[in-house]
Amino acid sequence: MISKQVKEYYKLLKTKKVDNILIIVGIAGVIIGLLTIPIINQVCAWFVLIGFSIKLYDFTEEIERNIIPYDFNKLLPPPRKRN
Repeated sequence: MISKQVKEYYKLLKTKKVDNILIIVGIAGVIIGLLTIPIINQVCAWFVLIGFSIKLYDFTEEIERNIIPYDFNKLLPPPRKRN
């Protein structure tokens, strides 16, 4: 049940492109935090981290979908026959 909800929220995040928004807001917050109040820098760094983790998860899912199963019997040469 919980996994269904997580998958549903993940699909919603991808359709709304929240990961891009989090990264942009986080980078802007870090720049503002460097210039003014340091606590803003620390809080907005989490937005960047969450945005990148969503993108990384999506990238790993894409790689898993595109994996081609190899037939190692065709890749390796046949063993030598002993006399």
